[in-house]
Amino acid sequence: MEKEIAIQCVPVELLQRLKALAEKLWAGNNPASVHLNAILEEFDPDIKTLGHIVKEYETDYAQRLAFNEREHAQKEGRLKEDVEDRAARLSELEKDHLQGLKKIEELKAALLSREEALAELKSRQVEEESALNSKYVAKMQELYDKVNRKEMELLARWEEKNSSVETKLQALESDFEGRAKQYALKEKALEADFNGKKADLIRTFDRIRAELDAREKALAEREAKKIVNGKPSFTEDI
Repeated sequence: MEKEIAIQCVPVELLQRLKALAEKLWAGNNPASVHLNAILEEFDPDIKTLGHIVKEYETDYAQRLAFNEREHAQKEGRLKEDVEDRAARLSELEKDHLQGLKKIEELKAALLSREEALAELKSRQVEEESALNSKYVAKMQELYDKVNRKEMELLARWEEKNSSVETKLQALESDFEGRAKQYALKEKALEADFNGKKADLIRTFDRIRAELDAREKALAEREAKKIVNGKPSFTEDI
């Protein structure tokens, strides 16, 4: 990599005097002329005069100025287009805004009309509710009176029926008491009869049992008499 060289502006008179010195030394066969010419040739491409540097700067500046002017013109054109576009959009927005304001006014008017209609409807509803309440109260009072009369009629009929039932109940109780006494007397008579028959049955059972015991005893004795010499006898007394 080549080492960068610091370049400075060199006056034209200095270069001319160095070149004249080199020619003078060369004419006098001075060895230093070779060395001086070699130095001048080495740095000749890098030696620039002030005018040359200014000219380069002017050329570079002109190029950059032209480039910047083109970019500026392009930017200005884009900005103008953007401004025109924004102006058109703003105009549309203003139109929409005006239409929105008009629509808002229309909606306000419609809302006011609706509120007036709603207020009128509420007023009519209150009147109708009041009338319905009055009718409801009248109907309820009429129904209450009717139910009350019905209850009084049912109560009177129930009391009448209750009195009749109590009379019948008393008669039934009296009849039941009489029949209960009769049943008690019959029960006692039946019990006495049952006890008598039971005693008769017991006596009859004891008699039959005594008879059976006597017959068994007699049969046993007769069976014993029928055995002769250890052999049963098949002859019976008839």
